[in-house]
Amino acid sequence: MSGGGKDLQLPPGFRFHPTDEELVMHYLCRRCAGLPIAVPIIAEIDLYKFDPWQLPSLAQYGEKEWYFFSPRDRKYPNGSRPNRAAGSGYWKATGADKPVGTPKPLAIKKALVFYAGKAPKGEKTNWIMHEYRLADVDRTARKKNSLRLDDWVLCRIYNKKGGLEKPPVAAGDRKPALAAGPAAVGSPPEQKPFVAAPGGLPPAFADLAAYYDRPSDSMPRLHADSSCSEQVLSPEQQFACDREVQSQPKISEWERTFASDPVNPAGSMLDPTGHGGAGAGLGGDPLLQDILMYWGKPF
Repeated sequence: MSGGGKDLQLPPGFRFHPTDEELVMHYLCRRCAGLPIAVPIIAEIDLYKFDPWQLPSLAQYGEKEWYFFSPRDRKYPNGSRPNRAAGSGYWKATGADKPVGTPKPLAIKKALVFYAGKAPKGEKTNWIMHEYRLADVDRTARKKNSLRLDDWVLCRIYNKKGGLEKPPVAAGDRKPALAAGPAAVGSPPEQKPFVAAPGGLPPAFADLAAYYDRPSDSMPRLHADSSCSEQVLSPEQQFACDREVQSQPKISEWERTFASDPVNPAGSMLDPTGHGGAGAGLGGDPLLQDILMYWGKPF
């Protein structure tokens, strides 16, 4: 036997499994009327001051279900809505109310589920409560500023998983994680310095270099020397190479021109006859003509 009622003298094999009608007629009605109960097997506590996993140790009797008489308060002084906050969470009604008693209902049965944390973002638990309250009772405020809604209601508490475990910490009660320092925000991951393998590049880079160094059939094979005279080229490629060589500036001829006329080397280049005069500037190297004409333009 679990619970706090160790002073109860109960016969061997006793089990307390009353029906809804028996709970209302023989226990709730008698307690509200102030009549004695044969065996005080139901404890009297303010149930809304505790978490549900604390209640089994406060019960007079119970193995998988625990029963309590508890007062019920209003949420607002002038309203009839009950205050469901309890312990570190709150009880939330689920399903429809069920009348108890025939032909005329004597009480109303309500099912509730306990949520850990603050409403409305609490975390649902496996703790269930069946609340029995008397029907046809005047619940208007009897005293000014009084929050008492019912002097007594009868509650059955149980865990639908059959255990007494506590729920995990609610999301609203979790402590925020420590923020990372400024250096950790946006900093790239640490990279190890590159160290080449003893034989040269690592395998991945060696394979990549070998891929680009491989011979290709679509490209002409050249000797180590880049001279056009030592390349094995097709006739079309040989012709293009010769034109490229011929189009290069004749540096040797320019040097001789400057040496022959150091006073006016430009005139010697522009006048192939070397006499100057009216015909100067009309012949010579076309490239130098363009350069000297450009220099003569005002800016």
